[in-house]
Amino acid sequence: MPVETHLVRVADNATPSQIEGILKALVSIGGRVDVIANKSIIATFDGDYSEVIKRKPGVLLVGGVNFRGRTVRKVIKRNPQ
Repeated sequence: MPVETHLVRVADNATPSQIEGILKALVSIGGRVDVIANKSIIATFDGDYSEVIKRKPGVLLVGGVNFRGRTVRKVIKRNPQ
């Protein structure tokens, strides 16, 4: 499978050692950790390894994310008259 961006959601009751284990697993499969924020990890790795990451203790969810192809609307603030 090709390399994809994934969202890894960490369980609310995950311990720091479990989170460290998740990060080590991501790096060991050749993944790259892009962002860590609020019990969520955005990482880029081969999709074949998503089941391996799902089985790690402390992982709540692993899902593919697609950032390409989305357009951002331009918001124009108008002055009230």
